Amino acid sequence: MTRYRCPSCYGPLERHGGSYRCDLKHNFDIARKGYVNLLLAHQMGSKQPGDNKMMIAARGEFLSAGFYQPLLDRLLQLCRQHQRQHLLDAGCGEGYYAAGVAAAGLTVAAMDISKEAIQAACRRSKNVAWCIASVANLPYLDQSFDSLLSVFCHADEAEFIRVLQPGGLLLLVGPGQNHLPNLRAALYDQVRPYRSAKQQEYFSHLSLISQESLQFQLQLDSPEQIAHLLKMTPHYWSTNPAQQQPLLQLTQLHDTADMSIQVYRKD
Repeated sequence: MTRYRCPSCYGPLERHGGSYRCDLKHNFDIARKGYVNLLLAHQMGSKQPGDNKMMIAARGEFLSAGFYQPLLDRLLQLCRQHQRQHLLDAGCGEGYYAAGVAAAGLTVAAMDISKEAIQAACRRSKNVAWCIASVANLPYLDQSFDSLLSVFCHADEAEFIRVLQPGGLLLLVGPGQNHLPNLRAALYDQVRPYRSAKQQEYFSHLSLISQESLQFQLQLDSPEQIAHLLKMTPHYWSTNPAQQQPLLQLTQLHDTADMSIQVYRKD
């Protein structure tokens, strides 16, 4: 069972019918779609924080087509290898990985700052405790999870440590040095390697226990699939329509996915 923390007073939230309530009577309704919104107004940063409807739709189409299935398979292998049981997906997007882990039998909670993302996630699975919240203010009680997943998302070490149990694991996924080289070559005059280890610089109180590179091939066979991939990357926002035009005119794209997977432990 997911143990929520009130974002206003940090006391435990208890479910009462269709809402969650703390001892100080702060009340948060459960939406008809099944999620709870625990993002306070001053935590939003903008009127509509996080990924927008267009980005979420593109990501949903791309991931549902199975292009990143090898990453999900590897994450499930790591969960089984380390005998994880209760996982939080911090920055879950439209819920592909959280839903996949839950389908494998783990108890899963997942949050994202984007309302559009969480609404889409609710359509993907009813077996996950979905929540709108900020990674910088996780609405869960201390030591609630034995594992935490962060896929291509902002990481907050202090909050991750707080919600992890002693010995809990963080599975951190980011781009490897050679991630999507052909897509980037179609957008930029010069393609630079990603700094795949840069996430490591964020962590001073978590111990790195393993690090690996996961590489697999992508074959996109329509302009729609190519557009979906572009829109779920930061390159969509860092390029203009003129830069994007040569890529979006392609009818096929063969590329390489290169993922850096780091596993950290809370000692």
